[in-house]
Amino acid sequence: MIDFSLLKLIPAEESHREFSYRVKKAAMGEYITRKWGWDEAVQRDFHAREWPDRRPRVILYDNEPIGTMYISENEERIEIGQFYILPEYQNKGIGSYLLKGVLEKADRAGLVTRLTYMHINPAASLYERQGFKPVRSDDTFCFTERKPGGAV
Repeated sequence: MIDFSLLKLIPAEESHREFSYRVKKAAMGEYITRKWGWDEAVQRDFHAREWPDRRPRVILYDNEPIGTMYISENEERIEIGQFYILPEYQNKGIGSYLLKGVLEKADRAGLVTRLTYMHINPAASLYERQGFKPVRSDDTFCFTERKPGGAV
């Protein structure tokens, strides 16, 4: 059973770069492989280019890194990305707990929350339960928004 009081989000430091890559590979590798195939060099290059401007926060459980979550906030919206949790910690309520915290903040501030996910990602049901609605879609991704309070 998860003790949610042991969860923390901390800013990623340079020392978290490799963990950030490994958690993405563990959480999303199967889906990326199904869609495009997994090319280690391409994925590492993509990660290296994204890291300086989209450095995620690290999810800690009992001070051990178990995932990442990118959160970008401005006066109009909050964007969530790189929301990856190691497989052994998935389906334990951690994603729901962390997502609810961000959404409560968005609701208090009256901000729209945006999130993009791959269609084949089973976490889609979590996002739908939290009030995210598709605003557009392509062959690979669903681009969603959640209005303050989860309103449509």
